[in-house]
Amino acid sequence: MNTPAAYDNPLARHSERRSIILCAIGAVTGLIVAGTGLFTAQGTRIAGVPAEDVAMVNQVPILMSDYIANLRAAEGVGLDNATPAQRRKILDQMISEELYVQRSIELGQQNDITEVRAALVGAVEAQQATDAAATQPDEDTLIAFYNQRISQYEDEGTITLIDMIAPDEAAAGAAVAEIRAGKPVTAAASVHGLRPSGKMADGEEYYFAGRIHLGDRLFDAASKVPTGKVSDPITAPDGIHVIAVTQNTPPKASPYEMVRDKVLSDYRADKINRMRAGADAFLRRRADIQIAKGFE
Repeated sequence: MNTPAAYDNPLARHSERRSIILCAIGAVTGLIVAGTGLFTAQGTRIAGVPAEDVAMVNQVPILMSDYIANLRAAEGVGLDNATPAQRRKILDQMISEELYVQRSIELGQQNDITEVRAALVGAVEAQQATDAAATQPDEDTLIAFYNQRISQYEDEGTITLIDMIAPDEAAAGAAVAEIRAGKPVTAAASVHGLRPSGKMADGEEYYFAGRIHLGDRLFDAASKVPTGKVSDPITAPDGIHVIAVTQNTPPKASPYEMVRDKVLSDYRADKINRMRAGADAFLRRRADIQIAKGFE
């Protein structure tokens, strides 16, 4: 039987061998690519450590910034000046800590151990504080913040006064009229039977102390009386009061330029609080929270 001409053709046999070789090369290349993707993909053990991390523990990063901070705090040196022993010591400590935290989470112990919970919460809050501190507001923003909260930047006002209680409305009105006409306070009080209330007997007081001694209603009236003047009669549960003010220096806001650093600190603290409130609201929205009856 005659062999087909195609198999006697050397060119045909060469083309067949080349096809087989190319298929084999393609298969091997595919296996290499697949193997490389499998063993270098994110989530596998041999994935490289990102540049911003110093290590990965079960795919949880140990941040380079945290490592440097711990190195400075524990050894008092920076990364460039640390010895290999110092570097390894701090890294071992941080790896151990991360392993213990992960294990505690596996065991559910983070629900029972206050220290672990506090540390985890503190880390989140610290990150929020870091984010807020990294923000540098412009001057217009700071000035607006200052103006909105200007009472925070006031000094403490001071006031000196005599608080008296009158026997009745007529006596109170007569004493006020005579004092405003120029009669000495003590003389007018004596004539009309006004007596000291004893609420403020220590002379000059800061505004906050005066409010404590007199109470809100009496102090609000007294704080509006200028130096050397007397209030209208004020009816209170314990009697009819007449307040003679001998010195009144209201609180005064410090200029923005003098308190700029405090304004910046307050701005960042306010931003941290707002970030925490927003994060808390977000977490609560996405959480399934069930509360026992009687504790809603």
